Amino acid sequence: MRHWLIFPVLMAAVLDARAPSAQQVDFVVDATLPVRDTELPYTLDLNLAAVAPTRIGVGALLDLREIQKTVPERLADNAIVDNCGLQVRLDDLSFGAQGDAIDLDGDVTITIFECSRTSERNFQRGEQKKAILANMSTEATVELRDNCAYFKLIDLTLTAPEEQREQLLEDDTLDSVKELMLAAVDLVLNDTPLCPKLPAELASLDPVYDNGGPKEIGEGGLGVFLEGSVDVSPSTILDILTVLQRQELIPGPP
Repeated sequence: MRHWLIFPVLMAAVLDARAPSAQQVDFVVDATLPVRDTELPYTLDLNLAAVAPTRIGVGALLDLREIQKTVPERLADNAIVDNCGLQVRLDDLSFGAQGDAIDLDGDVTITIFECSRTSERNFQRGEQKKAILANMSTEATVELRDNCAYFKLIDLTLTAPEEQREQLLEDDTLDSVKELMLAAVDLVLNDTPLCPKLPAELASLDPVYDNGGPKEIGEGGLGVFLEGSVDVSPSTILDILTVLQRQELIPGPP
């Protein structure tokens, strides 16, 4: 089975800084993620704000709208489930943010095959028994674990054409396919968390995120927000000042 849903880890970045106020400063990281023979661009908007004498609050917004445009084309014709007796192929997919959730909708082809045992452990796919076109709809959310954002499906609904629905309900085909799809997608998503890394200039910040979730950007644009904090240390302050000086947002050393 080919992985049908891949979400990125920050790989390459161009750092920009926004003019600081007395209590906060923004950094914008333009990043590209190499995926096979292409690169997918996205943006990390990092906000630092004073919250206590020894703590800096961190707000990170990952703008995934460019990936949102590109991924559906790359996933077309991928098999979500592919075993001896069943193949579920993703024909079409669209997804977008809706408030604090992610809505996914697509079309799948469910193909059922004869499957015969050839040995104690092996099976062989036989002739095709039937193929069904179905619609898939689901919601996803974001769980924060170990400073990474994991995408997780909340549930999944499959609907088939009226003329095939009665037969499918009788043999529980849709329910069986749904459970296999959920298991397959969850496995992929658990293996591909979104763990944003800062560029070298700000690596010493080492933020700890304790809250996060989906965030709609504009009209349906996909984003992920992370919130946390940074322990203030001399090296942290020096790194921030160095970046701001390089960007000519504050005066350089005398």
